[in-house]
Order: sequence, then C-alpha cells, then structure tokens
Amino acid sequence: MEDLQTEYQKRQHLYDTMIVTSSNVVAAVKRKTDLMKSNQDRYKAVSHTFPNPCLTWEIVAVIHEMECSQNFNKYLGNGQSLDKVTTIAPAGRGPFSSFEDGAIDALRLQGADKITDCSIGSLLYFLEGYNGYGYEKYHNMNSPYLWAGSQWYTIGKYTSDGKFDPDSVSQQIGVALLLKSLFTT
Repeated sequence: MEDLQTEYQKRQHLYDTMIVTSSNVVAAVKRKTDLMKSNQDRYKAVSHTFPNPCLTWEIVAVIHEMECSQNFNKYLGNGQSLDKVTTIAPAGRGPFSSFEDGAIDALRLQGADKITDCSIGSLLYFLEGYNGYGYEKYHNMNSPYLWAGSQWYTIGKYTSDGKFDPDSVSQQIGVALLLKSLFTT
C-alpha cells in the first residue's frame, strides 16, 4: 500500500504545481469543459448509478473527452461505436443501446465502483489506469493522458495499443488540466 500512496502523492504534487503551456491550451480547455458542463446531466445519470462519491460527473466527463471526444455515439471504454461489439481493448463489449449503458459497463469493467480514496492523486492514478501505466513503467515519463498541455509532458506517446513512438506528441489535452478547470469553475 505504501507504493500506491507514493503514486497518489506524486500525482497530487504534479497537479498542484501544474501550469498550462500556452494560450491555445487555455482556450481548448475552456471549449472542452464548457461542452462537458452543458452535458453534465448525462454524465450525472452515469455517475449516480454508482454508490461511490468519488465517481463524480466530472470524472465521467473527462473520460468521455479522452476516449470519445465527447461523442455520445461512442463506447466509453475505447471510443468504438456503441452499436457494434468492440474489437480493441476492451474487446467483446456491446453493442449498447445508449451512451449511458455503455459508460456504466466501461466504468464497472475499469473498477470505478471500487475507488475508495477521493483525493485528486488517487483519482488521477485511477484515470491513468484507464489508459494504462505503460508510460511510467516502460518509459520513465509522465503520461500525456494526464499531463498533455502542461509543463509535465512534452513528447512521446502510444500511437496504438502497445505501440510507443518516442517522437510523437499528444494533441489531446490531459485529464489533469480538464479536471482542474472543472473543479475550480
């Protein structure tokens, strides 16, 4: 458990000291979080099915942005179409009749109902796990899934499952920036 606590504390420290790298990122964060806020009732419908105070609508919303670019016709587990069985990890899921049904499935599969520590460090650790811990484990770097758009990420990313490109740069805004914006507005 001490190693897990260390991981939470590391992410908490990075979150607390994070700064946005450009005015373009600030504008993108605002645009994305404004859209999330306009759809918060749909995210609440998902989060409220879990008896877990840690799984807020904001957590569901940032996963939706990262996995589906906020497209409600996509599966929260991997961004594939809701109306077909998934073929990439997690494969064999669906089809689903609604975004909400698919999102609940994906979050249960990921263990969102088992989060017990609601600190930002713990939540960021959970969210990083949603995408995978390969960055730190195999490349000794911060995950762009969390930190893209901040000083804590510059280059290197997985371009597909298991394929790392050290020269590729993530074009997404990291979860940490999105959450910080949602939690402070």
